[in-house]
Amino acid sequence: MENSRESTRNIVQQLMNEVIEQGFHELVSRPQESTRLNILIQTASHKLGEQLHRIDHHDFKDGSKEQQDYWQSITSLAERESLEMLSEIQRIQQQYNPRLKRI
Repeated sequence: MENSRESTRNIVQQLMNEVIEQGFHELVSRPQESTRLNILIQTASHKLGEQLHRIDHHDFKDGSKEQQDYWQSITSLAERESLEMLSEIQRIQQQYNPRLKRI
């Protein structure tokens, strides 16, 4: 995988936008869970902005191994955080549809 500024930004945006999109979809389907879902959506939006800021504001030399490692760490963090938030959305879904529960 290429570690460039643009690819890192794209990955982070895709991951967090997936959380935001699924959160909004569930919000429409389950307004009774609006508090939990709004918190998830706001958290994903905040983390997206935070990570995009980190991508552009660093002290590493352009093209350096350290810069590449730094961008990879941001990608890994975004993956982990988005999975945690998507898991929370899934728990909300399972609460209302027992057939979705894991075996």
